[in-house]
Amino acid sequence: MTAEPLRARVGVSVVFAACGAAFATWAARVPAVQADLGLGPGGLAVGLFGLAAGSVVTLLAAGPLITMIGSRAGALVGATILCVGLPLVAFAPNLEGFVAALVVLGIGNSLLDVSMNAHAARVEQAYGRPIFASFHAFWNIGGLAGSGVAAVLAAQRVPVAAHFPVAGAVLLLVALAATTRGFLAGPDQGQGESPFALPGRGLIPVGVIVFCGFLAEGTVNDWSAVYLTTVTDASHAVASLGFFAFSIAMIAVRLVADRLSGRIGIVVVMRGATLVALLGFGLVIAVPVAGVGVLGFGVVGLGLAAIVPLAWSSAARKQPDNPGRAVSAIATCGYLGFLVGPVLVGPLAAAFGYRLALACAGALVVAVLFLAPALDDAAAGRRR
Repeated sequence: MTAEPLRARVGVSVVFAACGAAFATWAARVPAVQADLGLGPGGLAVGLFGLAAGSVVTLLAAGPLITMIGSRAGALVGATILCVGLPLVAFAPNLEGFVAALVVLGIGNSLLDVSMNAHAARVEQAYGRPIFASFHAFWNIGGLAGSGVAAVLAAQRVPVAAHFPVAGAVLLLVALAATTRGFLAGPDQGQGESPFALPGRGLIPVGVIVFCGFLAEGTVNDWSAVYLTTVTDASHAVASLGFFAFSIAMIAVRLVADRLSGRIGIVVVMRGATLVALLGFGLVIAVPVAGVGVLGFGVVGLGLAAIVPLAWSSAARKQPDNPGRAVSAIATCGYLGFLVGPVLVGPLAAAFGYRLALACAGALVVAVLFLAPALDDAAAGRRR
C-alpha cells in the first residue's frame, strides 16, 4: 500500500471529527441560544424545522452536486457553510434570523456529511480492506469533544457570541487543512457524468436498513435523558449518563467493526448487531431502574454502532460507477429516519407512555435481521 491511502484515511477521519464537533457545538448550547433570543418551545420548534428543511433539501441535491464537482470539492464547500453557520446562529437577531441561520447550518452539515462519506468510500476502495466504520467512530469522537467543550464553556457562562465564532473558525481551518492535504487527488469515479440519473433498485433494502438504524440512533440521542428522568426518576446528572454510555459504546464498536466484518462477513455482523441492540432496548424497557437504563442504552449503542456505517459502505460498493450518488440516496433515507423517529416518539409517549414509545422505535430495528442478506453481494469482495 502506498502512503497516499494512509494519508487520506487520516484526512477523512479528521474531517469526520470536525463535522461531529461542529454539530455538537450547536446542539449542546441550544438552551443558551433559546434563552438569548427569548424563544418558547414553539419558536425553538420553528427554528429546528429550518434546520431539518435545510438538511433534507440538501440531501436530495447532494448526489447530483457531488457528481458534478466531486467529493473533495463538496467537502470543502460543506465544511465552509457548516462552520459559517455557527456564528450566524450566535448573532441571529430574531426568530427569522434564527431560522435562516439554522437553514444554513443544515445545508452545510448535510453537504459535508454526504461528501465526506462519498470520499470515505473512495478511500476504503484504495485501502483494500473495510475501514468505513472507523470514520464514523471519529464523528462520535468529535461530537463528544465538541459537547464537552461546550459544557465547560456553558458552566463558565461564556456566551455563544464568543463561543460559536471561535469554534467555527478553528474547526473550519482544521477541516480545510485535512481536505486539501489529506483527501485523494483526481476525480471521483463517475464524476462528470449525468448528475440526474436515479440510483439502482438494489439500494432500496440498504436504504431501509439505514433508515431504521438512524431512526433508533435519533431516538436515543433525543429521548434517552427524558426517558430516564421520567420513567426511572433519575436525576438530570444520572440521566445524562445514558447518552454518554451510548456514545462511548458507539465509538468502541465502530473502531473494530470493519475488521470484524472482514473476518466473519457483513451479514453475520449486522444480524448480531441487531440482536444486541434489541437486547439493550429490552433492558431499558423491562427494568425501569436508572442504573439498568444507563447500562441498557450502552448496550443499544454496542448494537447500533455498526449498522449505519457498514450499510453505507455497502451502498457505495453496490454502485461503484458512481458511489457519491449511492451515498447521497442512502443518506437521504438515513436522515429521514433521524428526523422522523424522535418526532414520533413524543406523540406516542403522550398517548401510550414512554416505555411503549421506545419499544416501537426499537422494534423497527428488527427489519435489519431480514434485510441483512441484501448486503452480501457487496461484502463478497471485501472478505479476507
